[in-house]
Amino acid sequence: MNLDFSKEALPLYVQLKALIKNDIIHGVYQYGDQIPSEVEYEKKYDVSRITVRRAISDLEKEGYVVRSRGKGTHVIYNHTIEERFSQIRSFTDEMRAVHMEPGTRNFEIREEPVPEEGAKAFGILPSEKLVCVSRVRTGNDKPIVYFKTYFAKSLDMPLDPSSYGESLYEYLNERGIKQPVRVVENFKAINAPKDIAQKLEIKENDALLVRTRFGYNKANEMIEFTLAYYRGDAYSFSVELNSQ
Repeated sequence: MNLDFSKEALPLYVQLKALIKNDIIHGVYQYGDQIPSEVEYEKKYDVSRITVRRAISDLEKEGYVVRSRGKGTHVIYNHTIEERFSQIRSFTDEMRAVHMEPGTRNFEIREEPVPEEGAKAFGILPSEKLVCVSRVRTGNDKPIVYFKTYFAKSLDMPLDPSSYGESLYEYLNERGIKQPVRVVENFKAINAPKDIAQKLEIKENDALLVRTRFGYNKANEMIEFTLAYYRGDAYSFSVELNSQ
């Protein structure tokens, strides 16, 4: 994208600041990355050093970057995705709502025993195996959450990974099963165990928010049990309550 040099256009430093900010917000430059030097911006956009410095200075005041003598300018903005509790949505829909590109890594599917709280809710023994889909979901190619989802036997979920797309809920709807119409969720904070930390590309013992979901169909039958491990530095939840 080029700058507008016409007389009616916004000042060049304002336009340049907006371009750099957009790159930061959309993950072109992520937390800790070094952005191009002043000279590089001068050459790329054919502007003066004063214009570049003013644009970066404003970004520093707004908390997007920090300048260090001899080390360049680095991004300190850490985009946190905020989810508001208003309706049942898939992770794919959540990412689209904040204009981020959803993705999937480390997709695995197998039959395995359900954790005790899930088995109890399903009304089965903890030793009984259900189809479990585990995967890391990303936003703009950054790991956000590690999901482990167990499905009721009645859904007859296939074990072929190629059967699934990005969104499990979209897959259920396409099969005519329909996604849960009611969910009960619990939240707790934990320190990241080593295996999950590696999947989410964070350090062991970093903060995680664990979201446990019990999903029910129209007949009030439980069809889904999900454990979701969210990076504490990348996700937040918002709840609005009233007195009525």
